Amino acid sequence: MSTKEFDKKFTNPLLKKLDKEARKAVSRQRGQLLILADTKDLQEVIKATTGTAPRKGELAEALKAAQAHAKKLQDNFKKKNTRRYNAIVAKLPEIRLPYTLGKDMFIVSSFSRSITTIKKTMLNTLISSGALTVEDSSTVSRDLHKGHGARGNAVSQVQIATSVAGLDDATKKLLLYNIEGAYRSGDIDKISHRQITRLITEGDNIVTKKGKLTANYVSVIAFQTGKDNIEDSAEEKAIKSVFRKFISELTPEMLDMKGSPSLRDKTAALVTDKFKGRKNVKVTAKSVKMTTKTVSKGKGSLSASGVVLSATRMRSQKSKRRAAGSPASKPLQMIAQFNAMLPQTVAKNMQSPALNLQTGRLASSARVTDIAQTPQGFPSIGYTYDNNYRTFEVGNKQGSLERDPRKLIDGSIREIAVQMAMTRFYTRRV
Repeated sequence: MSTKEFDKKFTNPLLKKLDKEARKAVSRQRGQLLILADTKDLQEVIKATTGTAPRKGELAEALKAAQAHAKKLQDNFKKKNTRRYNAIVAKLPEIRLPYTLGKDMFIVSSFSRSITTIKKTMLNTLISSGALTVEDSSTVSRDLHKGHGARGNAVSQVQIATSVAGLDDATKKLLLYNIEGAYRSGDIDKISHRQITRLITEGDNIVTKKGKLTANYVSVIAFQTGKDNIEDSAEEKAIKSVFRKFISELTPEMLDMKGSPSLRDKTAALVTDKFKGRKNVKVTAKSVKMTTKTVSKGKGSLSASGVVLSATRMRSQKSKRRAAGSPASKPLQMIAQFNAMLPQTVAKNMQSPALNLQTGRLASSARVTDIAQTPQGFPSIGYTYDNNYRTFEVGNKQGSLERDPRKLIDGSIREIAVQMAMTRFYTRRV
C-alpha cells in the first residue's frame, strides 16, 4: 500500500479526530467534581494583584462561604439528577481523591455553570470583610482560573482518547508496540509516553468508540492561578503535539506485527472487499477481519470469506478464544515475567512527587501475586508490597495522593504490560 493511500485510510482520520472540538462536551457534561479544599491559589492571585494577602481568618471565611454555596449546588443536582449523582458517588472509591464529599469536594451540574457563582461568593466575602476592594476583585477573578484536571483528564487528553477510540484491540497493540519503541529510542519523552500509553489502553473509560464521553467519565476540577494554568496547558498541548507527530510519521511497514493481521491488509480490504462476488472481476487480495472478533469455520458460516452467519456460535467462539488468549490463561508465566521486571521498574519511577528511592525496600517488595480473569475475560492483576508503606495510601495516617504506593506500582505494572502488548486489564492491591 502506498503512503498516500495509508494516510488517507488511517493517518488522516486519526488526526481529524484528534482535532475534534471536545472542550464544550467536557465543560458541559452533567455531574462534575468541584474541589474546594484550600485558598492557596486564591491567596497567591490576590497577593500578586494587591501586593498583600488577606489574613488567614478572612481566607477561611471565604472558603467556608464557597463550600456552603457548593453544597447547595450539590443538593440541587442530587435532587434533579439522582441517577447520575449516585453513579458518581459509586465511582469515588475508584478515583481515590483525598477529599470528603460534601465538605471539600462537591458534585455540581457542570463547572461552566458553577465556577462564576462560586468565585463570586468567595470574592464578595472578602470584599465584605474589607480584605479586598471591588476594583481589585475583578482582576483577581480574571486571574483565578479553572484547573486543567485535578486528577481528571484535560481536554487534549480526551482528544487523544477520541482519536484512537474506534480502533480495534489488534491495532491498538500495534500502536503501543511502536510507542514503546519510540520511547526507548528517545523520540518520545517519559511524560508523553506514560500519558499516551494510558489513553490508548484506558481510553474506553473516557470515550465511546464513536468518540462520545462515557457515562463513567467524571471531570475533577479545582481553582488554579493563571500562571499555573498556562504551564499545565502548555504541557498538555506538548503531549498532544508529540502524539500528532507520532501518528503523522507512522508508515504501513511500522504497523506490521508477526501474528496479527497487518494494518496494510486491513486497509486494503476496505478497497477490495466491496468488489468481491461481482461478475468479471477478479480480486487477488485476501479477505481479512476488520475487527478483533473471532470467526469460526463450520455450520452456519462461510469459511472462504470468514463471514459468520450464526451470531450465537460467533459469541461462543469469541469467548473461548478470549479466555484462551488471555494472560489469565497462563498466569504462572505472566507472573514470572512481571516479577522479573517490577522491582527495577518501580525503583526507576520513584521520583518526586511520588515516594523517592532511598532504602529500596518498597521497590524490592513489590510483586505480582496472581492474575485472575474477570467475567468479561480481561486480566485482573493482583499485587502486594511491604505493609509498612501502606501508611502513605490515601485515607491512612500519612496518606497522600501523589505518594500513594498503589499509584506508583499500578503505573509500573502498566509500563511493563505495554512491553507484553497487553491493552485492557485491571490491577488490585491484595
